Amino acid sequence: GGVPFRLLLPLCLVMSFAYIGDSTVSNWSAKYLQDVLGGSEELATVPYNAYMVTTLLGRAVGDAAVRRFGAASVVRGGAVLAALGFAVVATAPGAWAGLAGFTVLGLGLSVLVPQTFAAAGRLFPGDSDAAVARLNVFNYVGFLIGSPLVGALGGAWSHRGAMLVPMVLVLVTVVYATSFGARGARYGGGHERPHTVDVG
Repeated sequence: GGVPFRLLLPLCLVMSFAYIGDSTVSNWSAKYLQDVLGGSEELATVPYNAYMVTTLLGRAVGDAAVRRFGAASVVRGGAVLAALGFAVVATAPGAWAGLAGFTVLGLGLSVLVPQTFAAAGRLFPGDSDAAVARLNVFNYVGFLIGSPLVGALGGAWSHRGAMLVPMVLVLVTVVYATSFGARGARYGGGHERPHTVDVG
């Protein structure tokens, strides 16, 4: 298809980083809360559930926010919020602060994935299927890298330190946010359409 990889690459990186963050939460939040932050076994199951709830909440308000502020601003805000969540998790004095960090993370990360798919649809209107198919590969890449990466760093260095890696990667997304189109700039009124059609 006519999808130049160079144009799609920033979106592929954003997708990978978002899924590295996501797989960190799904695979490590319970263990982290219990082993590092001294939370009870019962409490250790809570962060992932809280993360799932805020992820759903973030996706629900994400589209409205995009229509109001533009995709680039929403992606930038989501990335900063997610990085803040990881920072809280990495420095948390105890289990409840860690839980708050993971909860904030859901809100931040939730907007990145749907907006990445939507941006690919806008970038390649005639070839959005090919663009989305390529992006899908990178969500697997992120998911496969995330958990072992954090685990290896946690073992070799520290579990708190390991949480800084997805934090930095998510912050890099802020740099790539321009790929999502400035408000009212490169893509005309395209960002005004509801984006549900862009996400398969």
